[in-house]
Amino acid sequence: MPSLPDAGSLPAVSRLPNPFSNTGASAMTGWTVTFILPAGHTLTGSWNGAVTVSGRTVTVRNAAHNGALAPGGRRHVRLPGHPAERRRPSLRLHLLLTPACPVTGNAKASPGDRACMTTIAFIGSGHIGGTVARLAVAAGYDVVLSNSRGPETLGDLVGELGPKARAATAAEAAAAGDLVVVSIPLKAYREVPVEPLAGKTVLDTNNYYPERDGHFPELDDDSTTSSELLQRHLPESRVVKVFNNIFFRHLGALARPAGAADRSALAIAGDDAAAKEEAAAFLDAIGYDAVDAGALAEGRRFQPGTPVYGGPYAGDAADFWESPGVPASAETIRSGLAAAGR
Repeated sequence: MPSLPDAGSLPAVSRLPNPFSNTGASAMTGWTVTFILPAGHTLTGSWNGAVTVSGRTVTVRNAAHNGALAPGGRRHVRLPGHPAERRRPSLRLHLLLTPACPVTGNAKASPGDRACMTTIAFIGSGHIGGTVARLAVAAGYDVVLSNSRGPETLGDLVGELGPKARAATAAEAAAAGDLVVVSIPLKAYREVPVEPLAGKTVLDTNNYYPERDGHFPELDDDSTTSSELLQRHLPESRVVKVFNNIFFRHLGALARPAGAADRSALAIAGDDAAAKEEAAAFLDAIGYDAVDAGALAEGRRFQPGTPVYGGPYAGDAADFWESPGVPASAETIRSGLAAAGR
């Protein structure tokens, strides 16, 4: 682990050289920036209450900035610490050097371990993948799209999304993404590139539909789950199951800003805590709360046929795809997950 900075050299107000900007059309009167610390590094101290730490997630709220941030305005995150806290610092300032992160309104800019996480890649750009891409672009992310038919077939979607989107092959998208969404039929999961996804968080939107995918005996007898199959295929990646239990039209319609009374939640499951933190930060940025269902195997509690598959976002209508969409709170999703059992 790198050595700590000298206690006497840490100023009372420490500025992290990671400017972020307001890319919205109106002034921001409040903002929050969330960092994911690199593995093996820590940040401690109350820092006047402006900074909170949960595992590797560091949240800075309105630190040293109480006025409005005008459109196009830029700020550096500042950590205002008490002199007493400077005597025994464990803050690795030099590990948080990131490029500018776009912030729209009160949304969070969510840096990842290697840099500000600005590129979301898609292996599969159909109904769910395309909808997540739209939400990501609206939240300020760059996106790289791919499908099984080649980048030339994605011209319409790229044109719709604008300059923050481009098309590529699956391997190119996997290499380009800071966070990668896999949204393809389960029967094709072995075609997902392995090497370029090593060390990355992969969001798996898949479900098992035997009528489409053919039969997988290990899924038919419930000895494993579809996301666990993808995790075995990607042994060096960190798979998080998400987006699989909501109809794509509802996913696009129900996104809400943080703090909205009618904000919906999505379930996530994964074996890596830091990867789930990244997934939750991304969901927050695109308009959703996250409910942690537990380990990746717990993804079976929100797969087809469970209480939280489709129904909560349609008011539990029998044909949920015919509903225009109904907000489903975090408590609603938690209750449904509990009802699903094992």
